[in-house]
Amino acid sequence: MLSLLPQVLFLTPLAIAVIRITLGVLFLYAAWRQFPEKDVLTRILAALEVVIAIALIVGFWTQAAALAALIVLLVWLFSPKRIYPVSTLLLALVMALSLVVTGPGAFAFDLPL
Repeated sequence: MLSLLPQVLFLTPLAIAVIRITLGVLFLYAAWRQFPEKDVLTRILAALEVVIAIALIVGFWTQAAALAALIVLLVWLFSPKRIYPVSTLLLALVMALSLVVTGPGAFAFDLPL
């Protein structure tokens, strides 16, 4: 593999962990913004977002949480009432897809496959 800085390739698991934690914080913030609403469906979605966020931050069942995050992100993307701009949603979609493919990274409770 041709790399400009091959000395830093040992940091790959840490980079994946940063992606995982960042996506978890994004979901926590979205749930915090949606929870005060009166709509029952929105509150259920916010509770699901909290579960996804905790699973991502802790690194427990990361790939399953990333798949659930993909579904929720697609719901957000096609929803008329958005919390985030489309560019942020697309970036989060790519982050979740990369977590599905690469796994949890460092500092996770998931066992390496």
